[in-house]
Amino acid sequence: MSGPGRVETPAAAPRTGPLGRVAALASAVGTAWILVMMVLVNADVLGRAAFAAPLRGVPEFVGLSIVGIVFLQAGHALASGRFTRSDALLDRLAAARPRAAAALDVVHHLAGAAFFAILAWALWPRLLRAIEAGDYVGAAGDFTLPVWPIRALMIAGSVLVIGLYLILAAAAARRAAGGRS
Repeated sequence: MSGPGRVETPAAAPRTGPLGRVAALASAVGTAWILVMMVLVNADVLGRAAFAAPLRGVPEFVGLSIVGIVFLQAGHALASGRFTRSDALLDRLAAARPRAAAALDVVHHLAGAAFFAILAWALWPRLLRAIEAGDYVGAAGDFTLPVWPIRALMIAGSVLVIGLYLILAAAAARRAAGGRS
């Protein structure tokens, strides 16, 4: 948001190229997934209220879906400059010393990339274990959902966010060096 007394941060309108478009597509898939989840939850509520017969597996589906949706939409949130962060210090620094603010932004983006790299690295063995063991949520004989697709989405979403953070870090580094991004 801009206005009197507000300085736009370097992340306000990042340029992320094709990877940003991939993030937008992933976010659109996440949004469609939310709509499917809403229909299922409402059908479950209607089934419980009208027929005393809930839809089997809805709680399991919703539980896994939330995690999947977060990782599908994280990249677009970052690419559009809407990823949660505190800009109070950065705004003041950008007003007085834009190159120093850009340098701090480089550190921020590299730290974000490192965090998501650690996350993806930590999730990899869990994905392999889930595939090998056939891990699932739900009750055997009633309703089960495999967990490996969500773990794979978590890794894919993390890799997408890493790429976007690195693009943003490079743009901030160019600004810190005195160029335009």
